[in-house]
Amino acid sequence: MSGAVLQVSGLEVTFPGIVRSSSILRGIDFGVRQGEVMGLVGESGCGKSMTANACLGMVARPGRVTGSIKIEGQEVVGRPEAQLRTMRGGQVAMIFQNPMRSMNPFFTLGQQMIDVVRCHRSSSRSEAHSIAVSELKAVRIPDPELALEKYPHQLSGGQIQRALIALALACRPRLLIADEPTTALDVTVQAQIVSLLRRLADEKELAVLFITHDLGIVSQLCDRVAVMYAGRIVESGSVDAVIDHPGHPYTAKLLGTVPAVGRGARDLVSIPGHVPSPAYVPPGCAFHDRCDRATGLCEEVHPTALISGPDHVTLCHHTICDQQPTEAS
Repeated sequence: MSGAVLQVSGLEVTFPGIVRSSSILRGIDFGVRQGEVMGLVGESGCGKSMTANACLGMVARPGRVTGSIKIEGQEVVGRPEAQLRTMRGGQVAMIFQNPMRSMNPFFTLGQQMIDVVRCHRSSSRSEAHSIAVSELKAVRIPDPELALEKYPHQLSGGQIQRALIALALACRPRLLIADEPTTALDVTVQAQIVSLLRRLADEKELAVLFITHDLGIVSQLCDRVAVMYAGRIVESGSVDAVIDHPGHPYTAKLLGTVPAVGRGARDLVSIPGHVPSPAYVPPGCAFHDRCDRATGLCEEVHPTALISGPDHVTLCHHTICDQQPTEAS
């Protein structure tokens, strides 16, 4: 992808086992451009968080990572840990799923922010304090000077998540990875965080990889989306294309689980079965045993990527798009 801040190509993550290895990620390809919010969607166990960890060079041993992950042209896979520590925070930052567990409870917000800023930027303590105040203002935390003096338990979940976003951006990264940052928050605060991330991406031209299981949030926040299943991306494209014309049956079923405001009364669907174990992924299309469109071909042959429209690719033998798909080169 031309001009991508993050470019992932052929990414595979495997963990050895006593009986057989577990393939957590199997040939992942995607990119995130400057100023773009890319959604990574799928059920629990599909490999979303492992993708985030791999992008930060944080796959725990004995996990084996192959393929390529480039951040601003710099390769992450195989990079020495000392260099990765410099990249983390400086070029890429991450906010996590549970804000209440993401900060040290024994130190004030100010102590933690100032230490991080001084670690990644050549700043005095007073300069780091000013940067911390500025970033808290940017995420619209009221009275940032007072907030810096508080311990994490003295802040609400929404305030901590905003503080974590400020902490992540204080070192001026080009890429922000958000791993389900709204899951532990109530609906009103979720909407505020989504709006904040969209504004920051636009104003700071920040590349954002937003990991979630909620296609409703993706439709509000993201420019493009990749749908993951069993360690593969099974569909990707612009948000409008994927949500309005889903090509993969899995995507269509995920959309059926989300309430749609203004579309009248309708029954929500559930997806039977569960995501297969990474050690026992079935042959062919991994979704075939949960798919009501599956045929014998799906059980035996892995599908090739089909172009369902401009910037819309589906990995399925029987796409359900309105357009006639063509095989991707």
